[in-house]
Amino acid sequence: MNGLYGRYHGQILTLARNASAGGAWESRLREILAAFDDDCRVLPRLGRYVLRNELANQIEHELLRFSDPKKGAVLALALKHFDQAE
Repeated sequence: MNGLYGRYHGQILTLARNASAGGAWESRLREILAAFDDDCRVLPRLGRYVLRNELANQIEHELLRFSDPKKGAVLALALKHFDQAE
């Protein structure tokens, strides 16, 4: 599970750091989150909950550090995805 955390946290943070005014980051974020959901399907229910919770908590902390609205938008959309009930 730590491997999944690191993979998706890294991908989302990299995307946020490189986000620009264009909307290309939105489709990439959808791809990342779809892959995350696919990988989560093989985890037990508790494992999915823990992984989503850990990612949501970390993304929320990082969201507070970004002042650029586009970079923050990436993290805010990812956070919304992780916070959604299954």
